[in-house]
Amino acid sequence: MRKRFFDLNQRAFLQFCHLGVTYTIMTDHQQIALSRMAQFFQEMSRQTVSRVAELYSPHATFRDPINEATGSRAIEKVMEDLFHQLNNIRIVVREMQGDEKAGCLLWTMHYDFRGKPRTLPGVSHFAFNEKGLVTAQEDYWDASFVLYGEFPILGLMMRGIKRMVRVKTK
Repeated sequence: MRKRFFDLNQRAFLQFCHLGVTYTIMTDHQQIALSRMAQFFQEMSRQTVSRVAELYSPHATFRDPINEATGSRAIEKVMEDLFHQLNNIRIVVREMQGDEKAGCLLWTMHYDFRGKPRTLPGVSHFAFNEKGLVTAQEDYWDASFVLYGEFPILGLMMRGIKRMVRVKTK
């Protein structure tokens, strides 16, 4: 039987040098972790949110511009609440990048809110443990657009402030 090039229980990434350049190779275990998260995002629904316990370590942390949670159950509650607040949620993963301990998903969330279709671009940064479980997730997206669109007077004021502080290039 032929021995595999790496053992999945070893480090998630292997490094080697060639002509003075260090290359990092993701092992199957690490690639699977990031790919699983991309698949989870794209298939996320009220019914699949319960998979959080399979993908996140029990003490994982989560943070986005609105929420902070610690523990896989608390993270699951944040995601459940998303489906209570918004309708017809669909997440499209546009790109994924990873290194030996972390990975990022570039995504767009499409949803309906107050009867209107909306689009929200964002990025999720993940840290993985040696088992490929998420130990930390931090989401980056512009929370101000929600206020601009739903509260017209506030939106008008914020756009005015933006014009005042914008760097003038001409």
